[in-house]
Amino acid sequence: MAIREYHYLVAGLPDLVVDQARPPFTLATFRELLANHLHPDDYRLTQYLCGEADNRNLLTVLQQSTCPWVPNGNYSRDELTDALRDAEVLPPYMQPFIAAFQADAPLVAGMSWENQLTQLYYDAALAETTGFLHDWFTFDRDLRNLLTALNARRHNIPLDGQLIGYYALTKTLCTSHARDFGVGGEYPFLERLIQWEDNTWWEREMAIDAIRWRFLDEYNAFHYFSVEVVLAYWIRLATIERWLPLDGADGYAAFRRLIDELESHISFTAEFALT
Repeated sequence: MAIREYHYLVAGLPDLVVDQARPPFTLATFRELLANHLHPDDYRLTQYLCGEADNRNLLTVLQQSTCPWVPNGNYSRDELTDALRDAEVLPPYMQPFIAAFQADAPLVAGMSWENQLTQLYYDAALAETTGFLHDWFTFDRDLRNLLTALNARRHNIPLDGQLIGYYALTKTLCTSHARDFGVGGEYPFLERLIQWEDNTWWEREMAIDAIRWRFLDEYNAFHYFSVEVVLAYWIRLATIERWLPLDGADGYAAFRRLIDELESHISFTAEFALT
């Protein structure tokens, strides 16, 4: 794959700091900017980052739910509604899911529809991406599974149907009784997650986002003008935008403190090391 650099674009991006009152622009505006400045092959990579919004919106349409529409997806409500009659216009991972949902025939017995769709999404993303996006989805899936295992253990809930994917980590999480599931050496941030279990949900959610930011910082330490930097900026901007309606400046200040704490205590293992 060709390596392209975007000196003018990256140099012109305002810094993102989590304690700012407002981001410099919305994610929708940033996406429009990228559509005009990225090579088409690189711009298509942003579609993977919109997949989570698409998944939630697809479930809303299928379940005829009143849940709020999630912005910044690849598809509008009308497009997803029309696609229920012709799913071939949607990503391949969605197509068997829609057929299974409409036939009320789960693809994975004992797993919620949401988790089934999420598993298909991660499987597709990991199979179709390389480099930064592949490493990001690997890291994010592992983090989500670790959080699920911690929550299940805390509330004495079986893990059957709760974890995403069938691989070494999920097998270990289902069988280990160790405090850190025996994987603390591979995931140094896990100890911090365990310590934060007794915090409020708000504090825990910010701590989780702080871990994600720290991963992005370490991954792109020596990437300066590449598409990796642009995609990481997207993820950061989406994080800030998600918190805006909830907390305001006080929330960002707390988030900043968590970032500083992580910088003092956490370094990622070779699996997620700088590339």
